[in-house]
Amino acid sequence: MSESLAPGFLAECEREQLHHVQSIQPWGCVLGGRTGAPIVEVVSANLPAWTGWIPEAVLGQALTTLLPEFPPQTELTDITNAPDAWMLAASDKRFYPALLAGPSGPLDGLLSCNAHNWLLELEPALPSEQQADAYRPVPHRLYRMPYSERDWASHCQYLADELRTASGFERVMIYRFRHDGCGEVIAESLRDGLPPYLGLRYPASDIPQIARQLYRLNSHRQIPNIAAPPVPLLSLEPEAVADLTLSDLRAVSPVHLEYLKNMGVTASLSFSILISGELWGLIACHHSAPRHLALPVRLRCAEMTQVFTLAISGYQSTQRLMDLNESDQEILALLAALRLVDDERDLIAELGTGRANVIDHTLAQALLSLARATGAALVDASNIVTVGQTPEVSDIRALVNWLHETVTAPIFVTDRLAALYPEAIAFAELGSGLMAVRVDGYRETGDRWFLWWRPEQPHTVYWAGDPRKGALFDEQRQVLSPRSSFARWIETTARQSEPWTDADWLRAKKFRSLVLHDINARFLGR
Repeated sequence: MSESLAPGFLAECEREQLHHVQSIQPWGCVLGGRTGAPIVEVVSANLPAWTGWIPEAVLGQALTTLLPEFPPQTELTDITNAPDAWMLAASDKRFYPALLAGPSGPLDGLLSCNAHNWLLELEPALPSEQQADAYRPVPHRLYRMPYSERDWASHCQYLADELRTASGFERVMIYRFRHDGCGEVIAESLRDGLPPYLGLRYPASDIPQIARQLYRLNSHRQIPNIAAPPVPLLSLEPEAVADLTLSDLRAVSPVHLEYLKNMGVTASLSFSILISGELWGLIACHHSAPRHLALPVRLRCAEMTQVFTLAISGYQSTQRLMDLNESDQEILALLAALRLVDDERDLIAELGTGRANVIDHTLAQALLSLARATGAALVDASNIVTVGQTPEVSDIRALVNWLHETVTAPIFVTDRLAALYPEAIAFAELGSGLMAVRVDGYRETGDRWFLWWRPEQPHTVYWAGDPRKGALFDEQRQVLSPRSSFARWIETTARQSEPWTDADWLRAKKFRSLVLHDINARFLGR
């Protein structure tokens, strides 16, 4: 097969209307209608095999005619206590165990309803002998809050192990999205003999934004067999298009099917990890043979994942509070040191040349400690004071001019300064990372910049395959194709520093706020 890079591959994936695919996987059947109306306007072509109903006889009928006891009386606990509430848009899906007796056994129902249409999906009910495990409560240990990095790593590993036991999949990975959109495997549980993926990264193009949006709206996604042929939908109106955004059975994109095939994966199951409504990561389960999990088992696994999100939120909040408490002392020490040199006008007068290689030791230590930096500078309209390893005065002045012209936010952070400001290549070795804080109207000297630098730190990333080959064009078949290699690929990058963290940014924000408060207090006290 002849392959070449296809720059437009990701854009092509983004244009793929995954929710309008108009077919489902064959592990169940579906009936659907417009939101607010009970009439069945769409069914899957495999409806007879699952229910014994003929599509032509079902289309145009009310769902409540086909299922006179729908919704079950237990559902009438809705705040409106209205029997037609089921056909109104809602963010939650409703599960109906053994809703219907099909030709091959009882069927569980899953109802979803968005702004466009409602869907009732029917799948084989879980055998009674397996229900005890499926309905067991979430392990109590998952509710415990991790407080240290060691606790956090242990918590992630425990969840991966529990999900592998519950699902029976050969590999379970906890996959976290990074700030640049790529993903990293932070925990893994796998069958003996499989190559580990722990620590590997996957490029952002592996999961296009349109797919990420579907993950935000659905707790899980199951693909029991990539070789299974899709089942088309039949509509009451030939031109009608059903919205399958909330469908569990929605057919799979051919690109994703080939992606899984290239990985050697036959069955997959994914769970969304949402923090404050945003997609923090995924839990990906892989199997080399076909594997289908009944809906109650999937829902239990999804519940374990939701409990895990509480641990993430709690752990992040605890770490943030601990860091802020620690930073309070450092910020106060820095403000005190700034007051000591202020009468800073005396210091500026002593500088003469506009540069000081050595300033008050307390101030120097406080400046560097606040940002965990190796160099810092205080810059105003006419003076520059430096601490530690910094660029030359002329380079600093040019950098501040560039910040004035291009940066509107009062806080600017980057670990790749040369990529944004090419002139920084000249001092990349000692200043590849920059955090800059602008304080407006700083007493008589006008706006002031507080700058911190971190040195170049060559960075090694282990990718699952060459990230440059996330998009390929198969010339023989004349189709776009996902990358075919997932062998470990090592990338070493230069001209970047140790990344600045959210905690670093919060320190800078709090420092600026207290400096402004100090300025205002002094101004009003005059």
